[in-house]
Amino acid sequence: MKNAVVICEFNPLHIGHAKLLAKARETGAENVICVMSGNAVQRGELACLDKYTRARHAVLAGADAVVELPAEYTLSAAPMFALGGVKIANNVRDAVLVFGSECGDLDALARLAALTDDKEVNAKIKEAMKNGAGYPAAVAEATGESALLGKPNNTLGMEYIRAIINTGRKISAYTIKRDNSPDDKAPHGYPTSSALREASKTGVSPDPSMLPPFVINDFEKHATDDAKFYAVLRYILTSGKRSGIYDDAEGLCNRLSRAAGQAETYEGFCSLAAAKRYTRARVKRLALNVAVNNTYSHSQLAEKPVNFVNLLAVAEEKADVLSEIDLPVAVSRRTRAPFAGDFAVTARVDALFRSARYSYDDPLPFKK
Repeated sequence: MKNAVVICEFNPLHIGHAKLLAKARETGAENVICVMSGNAVQRGELACLDKYTRARHAVLAGADAVVELPAEYTLSAAPMFALGGVKIANNVRDAVLVFGSECGDLDALARLAALTDDKEVNAKIKEAMKNGAGYPAAVAEATGESALLGKPNNTLGMEYIRAIINTGRKISAYTIKRDNSPDDKAPHGYPTSSALREASKTGVSPDPSMLPPFVINDFEKHATDDAKFYAVLRYILTSGKRSGIYDDAEGLCNRLSRAAGQAETYEGFCSLAAAKRYTRARVKRLALNVAVNNTYSHSQLAEKPVNFVNLLAVAEEKADVLSEIDLPVAVSRRTRAPFAGDFAVTARVDALFRSARYSYDDPLPFKK
């Protein structure tokens, strides 16, 4: 195995992520290649920092290269998010997909991945979701594995393995047990990115033991501003009807428009739009899919080939790692131009980020 591939978001990158990158290297890989969400993340939010800054953090923390997971996969539930990452990983030569999980048990996750493709289990999953369960809870209920699938990284790990199986087992998988115990670098235990983001909204400075110094500098400079984001999102959601949006069902887009018309804050909007049948995560993802006019269907997205990868960062001394990717690698606006159709949803997410968060440069992604 020459290349370790890590599917990630690093929103923001903390010391637990840095440890995962180090452990990926310890598997014997010569190179660590990250497939990272861009300016929108799987929770249905804009990232706390722009994609080039977060990719630079990944290289400084030990990655050799970072390529972008297209936004149409990022703004999806776990199965399609995992499938998008695995499609890219399948194009990395001699690769293993490395991921963290709470259980650290690859065999258990593989057993569950096979079980979820059983017709009877799949029908139970769909029925549970129809009755209002979120995807992880629906899978846990249908398989009777709430202890394992009550943990988010176990669920995502299962989906990685399922995607590997369903795309022809072109790569292998390796899981690392997440270590949430305190150590000398994290005296209070490893943090979660969501906790760090929530703290930043209240003006609390991050504990220097939790984030590398090169992350703290950027993270404190760009505190998340839900008010600015919601002002843009609210305008879009109330400015006309949308049709054919990814993951819309039973008039859910109309529900979002009504909620945006009534709610004065983003938190209020999420509370109004969510319901027993519609989780907050789904509502937030759908709102962003409306905002960027993502009209892919589930089947189109599942069958969509990966035609190129967009490079976000690469260690200058490891630029030869790009030859390990069997796809055209775009490194600038000019080299992305031939793939404009494939990049369309991602480009609209980038424009939304610049409007609702902050502007940033589109640099050549070679980093020391």
